Order: sequence, then structure tokens, then C-alpha cells
Amino acid sequence: MKIRPAQLDDISSIVDVHIKGFEGFFLTLLGKSFLSELYKAFAFREFGILRVLCDEDGKVIGFSAGTVNPAEFYHSLRKDKAILFLLKALPSLIGNPILVIKKLWYAFFYKGEKPLALSNSALLSSIAILPDLSGKSLGKKLLVDYEERVKCLGCVSLYLTTDMNENDGVVTFYERNGYGVESEFMQAGGRKMLTLFKKF
Repeated sequence: MKIRPAQLDDISSIVDVHIKGFEGFFLTLLGKSFLSELYKAFAFREFGILRVLCDEDGKVIGFSAGTVNPAEFYHSLRKDKAILFLLKALPSLIGNPILVIKKLWYAFFYKGEKPLALSNSALLSSIAILPDLSGKSLGKKLLVDYEERVKCLGCVSLYLTTDMNENDGVVTFYERNGYGVESEFMQAGGRKMLTLFKKF
């Protein structure tokens, strides 16, 4: 198996992995077109990172995405792409307009929820593998690879956000890999979240 930087031809496969790995999540509900634009941003915009895990046949079976400068990355994304993302989300707006508007409003002003105690810290926005390949330590391979990548780019720590409730497996995964709880916060819609971090 091989981990490498994502290419344009990988985006559709990354979106498929996302949809299968994050079934029922809000971003998934926004559809393939929205997700394609989001992952293109991670792959090709300044400060973005998008890595893929491929099997022996070259098929994308997992990915990691994030940024080494969350504030600048999301600021430029809002400035350049807000209208495009809104248009991509229009089909979801029809089905549940109030929820989608609230979530998109939050997303447009998202800065990465950077912990106050950390400086020069990268953000891991998303990591996923195909569900039928779980239990094979592939998530750990992607995480270690992402950590090494951001360290090479000068970051001294890494953080991520995840659900506080009914999410023990994910939280335990990160704790076993050296992450601790930095803070708790409430996301739009009353969703309780944790910020997890690791210093290198």
C-alpha cells in the first residue's frame, strides 16, 4: 500500500470514500458536487493538504485532509469560493433549508477552531478509510503520514475536532495515538464537540 499526495483524478474516489465513511454526516448530505469542490480546495489551495492511501492496484481506499494554516486557508476559501459552495449546496437547501443555512453560515465563518494554547499548529480536518477495511490499522497509517507531513512543513503540533458524545471509538483511537483533550465547545445546532491535540 502507498500513501501519496492527491491528484485531480483522485477526487471522485475521495468523495466516494467520504460518503461511505461519513454516512449521515452533514457534509455528506450536501452531496458529491459540494464534496468535490471541498477536497479540490484541500488538494490545490495554498496551505491545504490532501493525501490518499492506495491499495496494491492503485485504488484509493482512504485519505487525510487538512491545512497547516487553518485561519488563512479558510479565510481565502470564503473569499474566493463562498458563492460556489452555496450553489453546490442548493439541492440540499431544498430538502432542509433551515438546517443547511445554519450549517453553511457556521462553515463560512469557520477558522479551524484553533486552540488558544497552541501556535504553529496544523489542523486535521478529515481522515477516512473504506468501512469494509476497518480494523487493519489503515487509519493509523494515514494519521502517522499526515503528522510527518505537517512536521516537515514546520508545524509543531496538530489538532482536530470531533463529536463529544456517542463517539468513544474515534476519541479512543486518537488518545491511543498520543492526543489529549484541549477543550470542549458547542457547534451550530447544539452539537457538543471536543478539540483534540498532539504536540510533536
